[in-house]
Amino acid sequence: LLNVSCAKDDEPALSGDKIAVTFLAHLPETLDSRAIGDGSKANELFFWVFDENDHEYEELRQRNVDFDQNNVSRVTVYLTPGHTYKFAFWAQRKNITAYDPQTADLIKISYEAAPNNDEFRDAFYGWIPDLYVDNAGNITRDIVLSRRLAQLNVGISQEGAAEAKAAGIDLSEYDSEISIVGMSLTNPAGYKGFNSMTGNPITNNPRTYNQKTIDYALAPMPNELLSAANKKWVYLSLSYFQPKVDVSTLVTVNLTLRHKTSDKELSFSFPNVGVKGTERTNILIRSITEWVDFDVIIDENFDNLDNNIFFPVE
Repeated sequence: LLNVSCAKDDEPALSGDKIAVTFLAHLPETLDSRAIGDGSKANELFFWVFDENDHEYEELRQRNVDFDQNNVSRVTVYLTPGHTYKFAFWAQRKNITAYDPQTADLIKISYEAAPNNDEFRDAFYGWIPDLYVDNAGNITRDIVLSRRLAQLNVGISQEGAAEAKAAGIDLSEYDSEISIVGMSLTNPAGYKGFNSMTGNPITNNPRTYNQKTIDYALAPMPNELLSAANKKWVYLSLSYFQPKVDVSTLVTVNLTLRHKTSDKELSFSFPNVGVKGTERTNILIRSITEWVDFDVIIDENFDNLDNNIFFPVE
């Protein structure tokens, strides 16, 4: 991106009388108002402005903009009428180290030393291209931000958790860790860079931005229940990461449950699980005390259940 301080003579769009352009950036609302995935964990907004040639006006950047109690963040810029502009948005949890949104075209994503079951990794983006500013008066626009991340959940039926407890496995005494494994470095589990000007992860530099395996370290499991397939499940694992958003990626998911005070552990492996940015994938276990089917349910846009896949696991 060109530095506007070096090219102001070539960019008359910021000279002359200005029009106030205000955006009301909304975090998405889920249909069932579940606490996990309800969008309420993000509480700061980053905002960038560009001309029609994708040159950024750096002096118009805004960051650390708060959200109100209704999950709405308000940003205003003053722009010269008679020109077309573009706007990028990124919302995340304040002070989280998972993301580094220094520029709109490179939001760095870190998986290093990341704990499992971290709802604060939820994040959102928005992009408004080709907004023409005329002389009709001040402009106000609403934008609903969207996820480009994938959410991966693992849950066990409440009946299965009760059966396990009766057999001497009290799942409340365990923490969980998870590993999401891609097929190769060129077909990875996820990516370490996101471009909010395209809405896609950065995939053209495999050695820098491809993450073949994503490991989330041992952490306490979520306390609330997982809503999926029209019932409630006991949460075993929750993770957010950035795979491709235009096509589904097949990964192997390895889940380990470790006892809090002893060396007991339970391990599960789920091959050929499809994950995709913007979707919520639920791996649902009916029982861990007998041969069972594990269901993989793809929840498109985190709200609409779709595409059930069944396969047996020992």
